[in-house]
Amino acid sequence: MDLNKSGSVEEAVFTAKVNSIRSLYTGDDKKVLISNIGELDQDKVNSISTLVETQMENLAVSKSAVKKIFNIVIETLQNICLHGEKDNNGYQMTYFIIGRVGNEFNIHSGNIITSAQAERLNKRLNAIKSLNDSDLKKQYMDVLSNGELSAKGGAGLGFLTIALKSGNNMDFEFEMLNKEYSLFSLHSKVSG
Repeated sequence: MDLNKSGSVEEAVFTAKVNSIRSLYTGDDKKVLISNIGELDQDKVNSISTLVETQMENLAVSKSAVKKIFNIVIETLQNICLHGEKDNNGYQMTYFIIGRVGNEFNIHSGNIITSAQAERLNKRLNAIKSLNDSDLKKQYMDVLSNGELSAKGGAGLGFLTIALKSGNNMDFEFEMLNKEYSLFSLHSKVSG
């Protein structure tokens, strides 16, 4: 997708979101480390995962932080692959950006979901955000031992994993694109 061309309302919202995130990482001690805009498949997930590992090693990030970041990256990318929808033109609009501010790593992602998915996901994520550390760990273990796979292959562990690895330091929003679709944006943070 050409982020500079003007097109549909969906593309305009998507482009504004990506540009807004990129603008957070201009200036001293701020940098976009990884950026992927557009279609996402398993090959790209593998490439991005390898790139994340390489970048973190080059930056001499602590092993514990690398593990947290890597887990969040994998869960985030898998969620996009499994649950991201295509727009009315058959295009899967997604973004994945890792930015660094000082010693903090910010993982941003966005993808199209249906309005019905947005409503369910909003409730689920708000429930996760309301949990304290021990309740979050308990729910994770409950889902891990009792979780059944959904029709798309997930057991509901992805967002719990992201919450655990980020210390429940994640934010999300839904921007309505049209009657059918919303842009789901997720932002999580890990100190390095």
